[in-house]
Amino acid sequence: MICPHCEKSLLQRQRPRRRCSYCHKEFALEPKVDGPGLHDLRIRKVTAKLSDEGRLTVTSGQLNYALQHRGRPPQRFRGDKARAAGRIGFGVIGLVIAVAAIDTGLSPLIVLVALLLIGLGIRQVMLSDVPAPPTPVSSRWTEEVFRRTVLDRWRHVYGTLPPGLVEDALVRPGPVPADPAFVLLCPDRTVTSFLHANRYPERHRAQLVHELRAVPAGLPLVVLHDASPKGHRLVAQARTARPGLRVLDAGLSVRTVLVDEHRYTLLRDVHRSEESLLRLEHAVPELTGSQLDWFADGWWTPLAALPPKRLMALAERAAERITAPPAPRDPAARRTGPAGSPAAGRPESPVETRRRALAVGFMTWPEPGSDGTAGDGGRPGGPDLGKGPA
Repeated sequence: MICPHCEKSLLQRQRPRRRCSYCHKEFALEPKVDGPGLHDLRIRKVTAKLSDEGRLTVTSGQLNYALQHRGRPPQRFRGDKARAAGRIGFGVIGLVIAVAAIDTGLSPLIVLVALLLIGLGIRQVMLSDVPAPPTPVSSRWTEEVFRRTVLDRWRHVYGTLPPGLVEDALVRPGPVPADPAFVLLCPDRTVTSFLHANRYPERHRAQLVHELRAVPAGLPLVVLHDASPKGHRLVAQARTARPGLRVLDAGLSVRTVLVDEHRYTLLRDVHRSEESLLRLEHAVPELTGSQLDWFADGWWTPLAALPPKRLMALAERAAERITAPPAPRDPAARRTGPAGSPAAGRPESPVETRRRALAVGFMTWPEPGSDGTAGDGGRPGGPDLGKGPA
């Protein structure tokens, strides 16, 4: 690793007790102890990128997610070809030893062990293309472990966290606006801590809540949520609980994540019940089959794992949309039918279009007569196809 103080490249033996052997200064993180890739320079670089070079204040939870693996983890299989080669190799060596010791009483036992190793190696080869059962995918560190491993160590060495970084639990929400313009509902406290740290409620006169039952009546509602069954159901529940009031879904949708999974932090819950998926399908019928299958496999993406700059842009656009006055209605621009027709002043449905076309003679054709030529169907005055269905 590189010393964060003198920038010397250090081998493990050159940094005993988290101290550089060149400048003799202590550093906070040791990759061999705290985890691969976890060192002081990386923390500073990632924090600077998350904070957009100091333009935003980010939280420790967002830093935690930024250090996670993105996309799906590598596919696991039941067998391992490298392990198979090792077992087969030891088995062949055992057979050679058994032949050399043919005159001793140990030869049959050595042959038996060698054949067993070869058999296990062949089994590993056969299972090397068989996918292993799904396993849970969780965050690399829990909030408590991350605080103890990274934050506390950093404070011990440097006295304070890197510039632009605050701990979620230490962010204090400001007072509720006296005349809020809208309510923002988000169950993830990492997200709300980030919004409070950047004075989002004060700038947009927004009231932030974490539960649907805490939403006050009579105000427009913005819902920020994870790309998860629970998050998508939350929007449906909010609309059911607030009939007649505007509810804006500004959360992270599964449709967006599936466009490019490699850009997102994917977690997996393999214990998801069939009942919860049925409730999701009933509450959000617009989900497609591939999206439901993704949820059925246990995958989900936390909203807090989005880059802070993108997350703030998402919240800013939601505030603009929910507070924008409704667009003025232009009857002339929306008039699609003749004056006095059912379609006047509103979009015309396909059924009305067909009826109007039939009434003026479009979509008609001559009927064949009894002699095989085109005729009027035996009725005077021409074919009676101008009368559309009532």
